[in-house]
Amino acid sequence: MQRTLKKSLEFSGTGLHTGVQVNVQVRPAPANTGIVFVREDLPGRPHIPATPHQVFDTTLATRIGSHDAFVSTVEHFLSAMFGLGIDNAYVSVDNYELPILDGSAAPFLVLLDEAGVDELDAPRRYFVVKSTVEVVDPKNPQRFIRVEPSKHALVSYSIDFEVAKAIGRQALSMPLNGESFCREFSYARTFCLFEEVEYMKSRGLARGGSLENAIVVSRAEGVLNTNGLRDELEFVRHKILDCVGDLALLGMPLVGHVIAHKAGHDLHTALARKLLDEAAAHKVVTEGSREASSLRGLVRFPRGLGDLGLEAFGARLVTG
Repeated sequence: MQRTLKKSLEFSGTGLHTGVQVNVQVRPAPANTGIVFVREDLPGRPHIPATPHQVFDTTLATRIGSHDAFVSTVEHFLSAMFGLGIDNAYVSVDNYELPILDGSAAPFLVLLDEAGVDELDAPRRYFVVKSTVEVVDPKNPQRFIRVEPSKHALVSYSIDFEVAKAIGRQALSMPLNGESFCREFSYARTFCLFEEVEYMKSRGLARGGSLENAIVVSRAEGVLNTNGLRDELEFVRHKILDCVGDLALLGMPLVGHVIAHKAGHDLHTALARKLLDEAAAHKVVTEGSREASSLRGLVRFPRGLGDLGLEAFGARLVTG
């Protein structure tokens, strides 16, 4: 069944790119609402639904809405919502960028778990891929993302950072379900190159970034964070985290095999839009149907972090 929160939750933090403080309140919502952001600080309290067609900027983060009313850096929060299978919620903010917290989705998961998950009296829907859909960067054909029909919900991702040996080439696959995401990917932090920090700040980005909320890699010295990485594949794990958050804009679990190489928010969200726009390439399957019965085992969502073993989960959040 579709899910929402049992009760509201509130938290605050600093935006990664803006460096501004923002307060967030996440509230339960009825079935078929989806995830809707509310800009409490703007006249009329504009509502911004988290959908692929609301994306209008993907510069180092995913921004949804319009130039007059938007919310930025939503991908980590949306990936956490996916992890616990939360389909419906109102997310009120008093500024235009979500907090970065520790740079991963894990703190969001902990907060959502404390609020609890509630099942609604409405069937879940699944977004089933019928034919291959692909998006390729026209400026760099090596960058691509596609999704193929598959009996298994999967994402396979590879990265190649030749300029930084500490990152290098990494590749990994994960079942595209909440349990796998929470256990193996949610703790992976965002990362950047030390040599690019000043350039990003000159463009008004990364003003709230620090070694407390990002992995910083120097081409010459490697990882600069004192306690190092949480996992040797943390870089590609975080790219998968971003991809999961961006594809969560579809509003329902995706059943297909996502394959990406050197992709990013621009290609992730472009794929989500293209999937929605190409009606012949997908079908929506509703829980309770004969087709849906075969999907339940593929797309699993825990009822809470306790289902995963809190000790093991918490251990992954200890750097080093």
